[in-house]
Amino acid sequence: MTVSPAAEKATILLVDDQPAKLMSYELILGDLGQNLIKASSAKAALEILLKTDVAVILIDVCMPELDGFELAQMIREHPRFEETAIIFISAIHLSDLDSLKGYEMGAVDYVPVPVVPGVLRAKVRVFVDLYRKTRELARLNDDLEARVAERTAELEAATARQELLAREVDHRARNALAVIQAIVSMTSATPPRDFAKAIEGRIQAMARAHTLLAQSRWQGADLASLVAEELAPYSADDRIAVDGSPILIRPSTAQTLALVLHELATNAAKYGALSTPAGKLSVSWRLANDDLTLHWVERCGRAIAKPEHTGFGAKVIRSSVESLEGEAGFNWGANGLRCTLRLPARHFELPAVERRPKLALVHEPARAPELSLRGRRILIVEDEPLVGLMLQALVSDKGGQTVGPFSTVGEAYAALTQPLDAALLEVNVAGEMIYPLADELARAGVPMVFLTGYQADSIEERFAHAAVLTKPLDTQSFDAALKSALSGAAAGAMAG
Repeated sequence: MTVSPAAEKATILLVDDQPAKLMSYELILGDLGQNLIKASSAKAALEILLKTDVAVILIDVCMPELDGFELAQMIREHPRFEETAIIFISAIHLSDLDSLKGYEMGAVDYVPVPVVPGVLRAKVRVFVDLYRKTRELARLNDDLEARVAERTAELEAATARQELLAREVDHRARNALAVIQAIVSMTSATPPRDFAKAIEGRIQAMARAHTLLAQSRWQGADLASLVAEELAPYSADDRIAVDGSPILIRPSTAQTLALVLHELATNAAKYGALSTPAGKLSVSWRLANDDLTLHWVERCGRAIAKPEHTGFGAKVIRSSVESLEGEAGFNWGANGLRCTLRLPARHFELPAVERRPKLALVHEPARAPELSLRGRRILIVEDEPLVGLMLQALVSDKGGQTVGPFSTVGEAYAALTQPLDAALLEVNVAGEMIYPLADELARAGVPMVFLTGYQADSIEERFAHAAVLTKPLDTQSFDAALKSALSGAAAGAMAG
């Protein structure tokens, strides 16, 4: 239990060679309720001071061996007692020189004999209160210094965490760019449209892994969810079977494994089990001992010839798995491909709560007519120049006319005076939110598609009905979002 400074008793040292005078001082000061300690000589007083923290010292000037002045000088020479209050009690008349000498020796006051009890109590009380306030101030100062030190340590730790996070973000960004660079450089020479489609598919595979990692706050991507994401564009009836216990892929591994699964799925859709209605695909995995083993088994329902040359997809799979110090085995049977991946267990971990995620495999929708924007005027607001140019190209390729792209919200307001059929809006434009402009567009009845680098559910609730594209974009989602926006506007106009 901590005693408050006001309740804590102060110690008063009474020094006099006459027992009767010591007793009288004790009686006078007893009403103060403090600790009173008596010493009958200078030597005894010094011994007490070395062992005790004293608030006030009463010293008789005239004592044998050492007088009060000499004792005061010795007390003041000790660092602990430089500020201790000393009151001299004198039975003889002191001259001005004597008084000056006493003050030079460290006295703070004089009390003449005969002692007036009320005066002595008042003087001692003042110095006891001053002692307490000084100690309380020291406590507060110590507490403040401790708080400052604690806060400084917290700020230093926070700064260190921010620096670590910045280095980690830089590391991940550079790794992602390096992977994209490798994808571009290794993608086989094909017609431009096929080349762009191949690059886009691989980048989207990385983006899907990134999304799963972001949803888990970069704790890890669920393997079943990643498999489901990569297989989602294909048939979800009994053609595809997925089986495996809940396992998290570590952040440093997830995007590489996403590329591997993407290549397997793409090859299956082009040449294997997913290229024919009778085909079936089985994906299963097991984490045991030091390895995770994943089996990718295709049954095509027809004879499949082993490729004469190792394709680019197989090279990507093999090099990606080997970069993780794993092994990839390909076995081309008469009925389809059996691929076995073995990866070190250190790239995976069991989730804190074991639960089997819902696999979002959906039926591939019927192929919709290609989006045509002929005669349409599309507003583009995007602060990233290359993304703006890409959006402009996508709209132009489909016969549309672009208004913009604008890199600031202020510039885009000027376009509101023109007729617009739809708008493609980056949510955060150079640090400014797009919503005030979106409100104006909504009042004008212009359908909108929002673009964001965050999750789709980060859009303000009042625009929850609008289509949202998360970056990086893919052309299929772009077409679907813009088509939905335009068809919704048309339906609204007919209803009106």
